[in-house]
Amino acid sequence: MTLALPPVARLSLAFSAGAALALLPPGRPLPAALFLLPLLAALIRPFPRPTVIVRLGVVALAGFGSGARADSMAGRCPAEAASASEVIGYMVASPLRGRGTFRVVDGPCAGDVRVLVADAPGPGVPVLIRGRWRDEPMGRALAVQDVTPSNGEPAFLPGAALTRWRGHLTERLAVLYGPRAPMVSALTLARREGLDPGLREAFARSGTAHLLAISGFHVGVIALVLVVGLRRLRLSRRDSALGAALGCWGYVALLGFPDAATRAALILTAVAASRRAGRPPARWGALGSAFLLLVAADPRHLLAPGFQLSFAGAAGLVAWGRGATRWASSFLRLSHGPASAVGAGVAATVATLPVVAWHFERVSLVGIPATLAATPLVVAALPGALASLGADALHPAAGRFLAGGVGLLLGALDRLTRATAAPEWASLWVPRTWVPVAFLAAWGGGSILAPSSGRVVVRRGVGLFAGLAGLVVWPALVGIQARGTLELLAIDVGQGDALALRTPRGRWVLVDAGPARNGDPGGHPVVRALRRAGVVRLEALVLTHPDLDHIGGAAAVLGTFPVGRVVDPGLAAGKEAYVDVLEAAVDRGVPWQAVHAGDRLDLDGVELEVLSPAALGGVEGDTESNAASVVLAVRYGLFDALLTGDAPVEVERAIASEVSASLELLKVGHHGSSTSTDPVLLARSRPRTALLSVGRGNRYGHPAASVLARLREAGVEVHRTDREGSIRVVARQTGEMRVEVERPAVR
Repeated sequence: MTLALPPVARLSLAFSAGAALALLPPGRPLPAALFLLPLLAALIRPFPRPTVIVRLGVVALAGFGSGARADSMAGRCPAEAASASEVIGYMVASPLRGRGTFRVVDGPCAGDVRVLVADAPGPGVPVLIRGRWRDEPMGRALAVQDVTPSNGEPAFLPGAALTRWRGHLTERLAVLYGPRAPMVSALTLARREGLDPGLREAFARSGTAHLLAISGFHVGVIALVLVVGLRRLRLSRRDSALGAALGCWGYVALLGFPDAATRAALILTAVAASRRAGRPPARWGALGSAFLLLVAADPRHLLAPGFQLSFAGAAGLVAWGRGATRWASSFLRLSHGPASAVGAGVAATVATLPVVAWHFERVSLVGIPATLAATPLVVAALPGALASLGADALHPAAGRFLAGGVGLLLGALDRLTRATAAPEWASLWVPRTWVPVAFLAAWGGGSILAPSSGRVVVRRGVGLFAGLAGLVVWPALVGIQARGTLELLAIDVGQGDALALRTPRGRWVLVDAGPARNGDPGGHPVVRALRRAGVVRLEALVLTHPDLDHIGGAAAVLGTFPVGRVVDPGLAAGKEAYVDVLEAAVDRGVPWQAVHAGDRLDLDGVELEVLSPAALGGVEGDTESNAASVVLAVRYGLFDALLTGDAPVEVERAIASEVSASLELLKVGHHGSSTSTDPVLLARSRPRTALLSVGRGNRYGHPAASVLARLREAGVEVHRTDREGSIRVVARQTGEMRVEVERPAVR
């Protein structure tokens, strides 16, 4: 079916298409195709007049210019690592565990930046801070060295007063709700600091995270309460709707104008104003207007997952809400009310499915029923929580009374969420590579079969076949493309090691599994990276030595993938994590093998030879775990790589004579510590490229400046996970190779 989009919707699509082209990082054509192809199709179907195409082209150019300007402005801050900065602004919220968000209003950059601060002022209090930039796991942050009151507030300090008020309300919620205060803060004020990670994970697995995060749903609940109140004052329906829409802006302002809430307020205002003027509301026009205003205000919204989810869900409701409601009414035999709820849930879920799968690589299988069950609790708890704050301002006892009732609702919501998230099948992890092909196949099939000729059943069947065929063809094409190459994937696990190898015939070996992570094992970065790469089985899991930053994720890997064998140096360790890996292997019947120098594993023309340890430890008689690291030489035709684990200089010197004299790839030992990367080894092997697996802003000071200097003097090209994310090396038997990084390095 071809959608008859109003002019404002087409303008918003053209503007955002241009802005997206300017904002998307270079070398990422896939997101561009995902975003732009449906937009272009919506713009040109039905085919408009040439003058209209010219106008849309001009608007797209304006969007490109706006996106380029926003991108250049964002690039000015943060500054270079270790450089000093002095900025004026205020904390957006109280920091958690020494980390928070600071809104800069005067200084070398503007906007929200991450800060590391030990003693911060309250939210919304204008201050001048001095510090130095440093790399952190979530990106660059300003390590605050000095905080002083600003010399008078800047002439224009937007949002500071509301931020102070929001901070005060957060403190009152802590008094009223105790341990449940973080959930109430997230539900009412869009503040999720201190929220229990287990509960956050449960909301994500159950597909109900949108109920916890402020969205258009929350604004709609507030609007409904306001409409009921205004109707009690005997206002007309049109006046009540307009008054409720305007009243919602006060709530949105208190929240700090988050994307989803602002979008909902804009749409409510447009629809209410249209009805007040006696005109039928244009749903696509209202949605397009809100989209255009927000993108024009800040084109960087386009790349935010929350923004994409918000508008995808709203677009799904507009496009498919009525059809889904009719389906629920006829097929499920539901009355109008339940059918509307089910139809809205289905429409929004289907529309947001590609966005959720792309960003989070997870799809909840219980999202719709869990949402239907949890929605009444949220609808009752949200106005109740706000009412408890109002009552608390009048009399604390009244606030506590209302909070007690709301607490019962929140307890029920907590138990429901954890129960629906508990089954292992509740959340399905999907490789990111499946998302574009399924999305484009379904969209392309639907576009081809859009004409009304032909039987409906036949058209739907062919469209479904096109989508399923895409899921089958895509992995086959990827497999064909991979034949004849060896892939090494250095996974960004922070301060730790995890490197996966794919043979030319698609078999995988994992060398180390990074540090442990709390929560769902499927969410471990190693598991996610392997799923994203299409791994279904590991031929071997090599644990170079029993340090936590190398074996912490091994239990999660063993619990997720079939593993042919576990390989390690045979160094006994009483660490809890090591025992957990042993137990996980025993429970799944995975054989365990100790290896020493001379052992080999041949897979599809790829040879993995153990160069160390010669006996127990990397040097005779040495039982220290780093010295006992398994050192692997990887050979594929003329391509040679050396994976050194955390082996120290003494081990490197002992094996130098056995290393290829022309090494294509070196995995730098011990995360770039000064105890590794011996000049003798570099002179003997002459590596072309080096991989450094290291955490951002780690407390060890890795990589050492002396190691980087040695690599630079040897003419080695260096790639680092702390700056470039996960790093992929694809090699051929001729010795040729190419390096792909997850993100451009920030130097």
